[in-house]
This record gives sequence, structure tokens and C-alpha cells, in this order.
Amino acid sequence: MTDENKQNENKPTYAEQSNTGQAKAKTLFSVLSEKFEPLAKLPETKLPAWYGLAFLAIIVVIFAWKQIAVGKVEADMNKQLESERVLITQQAREYADEQYVQEEVRFGQVLSWAVRGELIRNNLDQVEQFLNEIVKMKDTERVDLIDDNGQLMISTDKRHEEAEAGDLFSDAILQERKITVHSDIDGKKLLTVPVMGLNDRLAIIVISYNIPAL
Repeated sequence: MTDENKQNENKPTYAEQSNTGQAKAKTLFSVLSEKFEPLAKLPETKLPAWYGLAFLAIIVVIFAWKQIAVGKVEADMNKQLESERVLITQQAREYADEQYVQEEVRFGQVLSWAVRGELIRNNLDQVEQFLNEIVKMKDTERVDLIDDNGQLMISTDKRHEEAEAGDLFSDAILQERKITVHSDIDGKKLLTVPVMGLNDRLAIIVISYNIPAL
């Protein structure tokens, strides 16, 4: 028998090595168990039922916290979106109002030219026809023509034919010298259109609109 075979015979087998390792592990556990009594009882210890309940409670708390966090993020996003929507709506309304004023000023300028020609010719019947057509426009409540002395000349509301202009409008309105849109006068929107002659103001047209609901 060769030297190599002799050496193999002297080596411990795998089973012997495994048994030796287990014996050492048991010995180490025994040593630790002698020093730490709770460790010795660990294999025989059964976890009480409240351990499972506590674990379940932790899971519920984590899930609830997640739901709250997600809800807060969603609420913040909705709040931001609502703020942006309000801002966009306000900007759109301001832009629409600006465009409305520009169109009203153009309309007032054309109306002023048309009425001036008829007043110079003292043709009040034609002016009244103009005003009666205007009052048919959407949201238009009344159209009044007032001379430069503050006397009511024509009103599309027959109830006001005998009224004094000063009872219907303030002095600031009656003294306007340029086409102006007043956004809210006693709950109405007013368009004031001065009718200018060559040197002096001949009259002023006041168109009253109902303010449309938002």
C-alpha cells in the first residue's frame, strides 16, 4: 500500500466530520445555555397570541399611514389644480372683459357718428329708431338720449319720458366727455356715448345693460 493510501485511511470520513461539527455546536450551545438561562429555554418557548395581534396591528398602522399620506398628496394636488383653474378662469374673464370694452367703444363711436348727423338735421324720429333697435340687443335694458343741458330727450322706456335725467343718472355720468363702460352702476352696466359736434357736446347716449349672471 502506498503512502497516499495510508494517508486517506487516516483521514476522517464526511459522516465523522459532520458528527464532530454537531457535537461542537451542541457543546457551544450548552456552554452559552449555562451562562444565559433564557437561551436554554428558547427551543421550548412558544410565542403568545398577542405577538400575532401586535404584528397585525403594525401592518394596519402602516397601511393606514400609507392611505393618509396618499390622501394628503391627492388633496394637495386637487387644491393646486383648483387654484390654477380659478386663476385661469379669472384671467379668461379679465381678457373677455377687456375685449368687451374694446368692442363697446367701437360700437359707441359708430353710434355717436350716426346720431350726430341726425341731431344736426334735427331728425329725432330717426334717432329714436336707432335707439329702439339698440334696446333689442341681448341684455340691453334701456337707452336714453340726454341733451347737453341735462334734459331727457328720448328714452326707450316710456315710463321715463317725463323723468328728469338727474333722477336717472349721476352728474358724473351726465358729464362724460368720452365713450366709457361703467361695470356696475346700481346693479347695471352702463355705456356712455357722448355725441360731439364740431366744438361742443350735443348730447349723451346712455345704454343700460343687465349684468349677466356668472
